[in-house]
Amino acid sequence: MMGKLTYVVLFLVITLAVTASVAHAQQSMPQYFTCTEVVPGVPGSNLSHVIVWLRLNNVTTPNGLLYLLDQMYYNLSSPYYHEFITPQEFAEWYSPPGYVFSYITSLAEQNGLIVNYTFPMLIEATGNASAVDNFLTALQSAPSNITQWILAGECIPLGYFAVHSKAPQYQPMIVKEPLPSGLSPGQLLGSAVRVNGRPAYARLNMAQLIAQYLMAKPSLMGMAYALNALRSAQEEWGYAVIWFPIGLEWMYDELPLFYSGYTGQGLTIAIVDAFGDVNFTLASQYVYQNVACNDLATFDSIFYLPPPASCTIIYPTGVPMLTPYNLPYAEGWSWETALDIEYAHTMAPGAKILLVVAPDSGDDLFVDVEYVVNNSLANFISMSWGSWEDMFYYPPPSYNLLYGYDEIFMQAAAEGIGAFAASGDWGAYDVQWFAFNMPMEPSVLYPASDPWVTGVGGTELFAQFIGGYAQRMETAWNWNPFIVWGSGGGYSFTFTETPGQKLISIPYQVQYVYEPDLGIWFNTVGMRGVPDIAADADPYTGVFIVLNGVIPPYFIGGTSLATPLTAGMTTTIQSYLYGTGTDYTIGDLAPSMYLVYHYMPSEAYVSNITITTMSFFSGISGAMFPTLGGDNGLYWSVPYQWSPVTGLGQLNVYGAAQALSALASLSK
Repeated sequence: MMGKLTYVVLFLVITLAVTASVAHAQQSMPQYFTCTEVVPGVPGSNLSHVIVWLRLNNVTTPNGLLYLLDQMYYNLSSPYYHEFITPQEFAEWYSPPGYVFSYITSLAEQNGLIVNYTFPMLIEATGNASAVDNFLTALQSAPSNITQWILAGECIPLGYFAVHSKAPQYQPMIVKEPLPSGLSPGQLLGSAVRVNGRPAYARLNMAQLIAQYLMAKPSLMGMAYALNALRSAQEEWGYAVIWFPIGLEWMYDELPLFYSGYTGQGLTIAIVDAFGDVNFTLASQYVYQNVACNDLATFDSIFYLPPPASCTIIYPTGVPMLTPYNLPYAEGWSWETALDIEYAHTMAPGAKILLVVAPDSGDDLFVDVEYVVNNSLANFISMSWGSWEDMFYYPPPSYNLLYGYDEIFMQAAAEGIGAFAASGDWGAYDVQWFAFNMPMEPSVLYPASDPWVTGVGGTELFAQFIGGYAQRMETAWNWNPFIVWGSGGGYSFTFTETPGQKLISIPYQVQYVYEPDLGIWFNTVGMRGVPDIAADADPYTGVFIVLNGVIPPYFIGGTSLATPLTAGMTTTIQSYLYGTGTDYTIGDLAPSMYLVYHYMPSEAYVSNITITTMSFFSGISGAMFPTLGGDNGLYWSVPYQWSPVTGLGQLNVYGAAQALSALASLSK
């Protein structure tokens, strides 16, 4: 069992880990985390899950999985380019030997556990905490022909997970700021600029917001806080913006596709979240009720959106149990869930919404992702949550888990399912160290850092509408040291740069980064850059949500907004590509955008670098809007280039649809 390591051993482990590639996982010993280690003091009778993470077979061998993925996504001349496989083929070609599953499931049953799932890269079972611990202890004595296939074994105590947990926890990437006192969402809706009778956006004078901060902090320090909190593009334009659905659809150039009948129809977006959107009144009595689809229906009614083709909720790893320990987390995830489904639907109003709810904010989230992938339940998966990579290297080190998760996303990519994840809301830094009275340090967020996930960063989106035209400007969601937020991004400790990033020679803006809490200098060169692309995230250019039937009086933002926006936009593009008869499945979006950037530079960006003027009815060319500057505290954004702040830029849906159609024709 894992215990605290000495500094010398920790330094050795970290040094090896951060300078290695995925191959490191093939050499490391299994890592185990019992219930009593994960949550000290958890009752032995507490219901718990256990996950055993397995190594896939035939991954790095000649013509193995990584070779196939490279052909699928990066080799335009390959017969395998965008020709995807089935879950059955994936299991047959890449699962560990059958005797591994037989041994582990039999051992679980001998210890009184009920086996829930056997997927190619994991086995999950359920029992009480003492039975799980007995199983994990016995598993460590398994013969070498079994343990060589094991990456990690971990306990997830249900209802207790978030309390003093030593295992990875995943946080929603949502930020919210209150409206100025006396100003209601209804008033902003009433004063909104309208397009075709629908509210598009509302503006607030920055002086109102600054005054609010000064009232809250009436001092020189408060004045500095206020001015810095509201700096960058907002001060240049003099106002904050609340975006409503049709305004976002216009700003990302979706309307020409919508008016041609392409709205995501026939496709499914899976939103994976913990807890779901709980009824707060019942939750206060520890009674669970998920009202997500009801809130989506109210949202559609208020903002003149058509209802989705369907809104369905599933619980692959069980319905959440509300306790005094997890109730605040459940309520926090409700904001996240409402935001996710409402804005994925905004950008793909014809698509089906599948809300996939985990009972905790631990690794059941990844089991739920694998459930969707292995059962082919969605075309795209949106994950607006994450955990900082550097935390997986702090004692007890748990970096093997990252390699287990990565196998899920390799399967998704191999099956043509696109996954999107938020890059984070705290700039280039891991602020979780503050909880340990330690300084923050640079780190990227996982799963946005996974090579087979499209990481989504954050921007500030400004525009003014004049008649049938809009002038838009989009900058990075700037780092703010006073309120510690901004677009997440940087370079992975764990994964090497993707083939697409290597193809375009992404810049390594800072070669060596000091990590004070891990005690190392990290060499960023050759490592996976985060994010790949970006969308609106600053709460001061944010949105409203419907939560428990009402619009709360808050600006809502974060890369939790950018992620479902991008997943929805990609779904709409997919409906266009399929609808034109090309039968081109996008799958993981990021590789296609790197290929467009490399092979089709004239079609990669909207050309007007300063302010783009967009008409209401006709689209503009260029697959992406360039990010017009900004930083995340350590790295900076450069127009027309990839950066570790906003990636390549922001999707221009009309232009991206044309570019991806042209890219597909290059492979014929």
